[in-house]
Amino acid sequence: MSQQIPRLVILPIDDIRPHEEYDRWILLRIVGSLKLEGAVHDPILVDESSLTILDGTHRYWALKKLGCNSVPAALYNYNSQSIKVGCWYRCLNKPPPTDLFRLLKLRPTNRDEALRLLNGRYVCLSILTRDESYVFDWEPEMEIDVYDAYQFMAFLEGGFKSRGYGVTYATEMDAVEMLSSGEAAAVIAPPSITKEEVILTIRHNKLFPKKSTRHVLPYRPMGINVPLSWLQGSAEEASKKLQQLLSKGTFQRMRSGIVIGGRRYEEEVYIFELRTSGGGLSDTNSQA
Repeated sequence: MSQQIPRLVILPIDDIRPHEEYDRWILLRIVGSLKLEGAVHDPILVDESSLTILDGTHRYWALKKLGCNSVPAALYNYNSQSIKVGCWYRCLNKPPPTDLFRLLKLRPTNRDEALRLLNGRYVCLSILTRDESYVFDWEPEMEIDVYDAYQFMAFLEGGFKSRGYGVTYATEMDAVEMLSSGEAAAVIAPPSITKEEVILTIRHNKLFPKKSTRHVLPYRPMGINVPLSWLQGSAEEASKKLQQLLSKGTFQRMRSGIVIGGRRYEEEVYIFELRTSGGGLSDTNSQA
């Protein structure tokens, strides 16, 4: 196995800790996909120390809903400087009504200044439009509470969706490019969450709203295809079966930026492929 591949194990599902809520419709889709295919294609990415989920939140909730006792996991050292935490900006398909800015007492400014204040944690939220941008100031002399900032963003997002707005998620850079090109009419930009804040939220038994953190990893394994039947029993027995499976194949390295299942991966991707009886590799279907 390549040195770049994190340790792959099966863990008891109650041992790992989500730090985000789930989207009800995404969850139903994944539950249906798991039932149909009978296997988990990709492991959930987990911090080896705290067992915090770094990526794969919806797979975790789906497996829990299906009554699984364990989950396939790839273990990472969350303290590594190679792991970064980004965020997801919300892109709107039409501009917010101008009276909203007055109602929320948002302060107008230019786009560069709005992003500077946001990145410096001087404001808890920015709304960027093509013509002008706005910032939501925290109470004077109060330190910004990132959890409250994200709850406020989720409140705004829900309000826009209830009024027929289309809301999509994009990385920080992609969202700003979409705004500049006209693909997005406005962008809701929250502050980035730190690793320490992720762990603190876990300790306080809180959950950030869905699509809050975007963990940027140096590499990720995919395509191990663990049967759901393995996950109904003990994690120990399933782990033995997983190691036997991994011994029968190898990981194929894919370049960063590859698109799989409509999702672009910023990191290097390693896809597991079983060796055939003739010594070659069999095709593997992976899901994002």
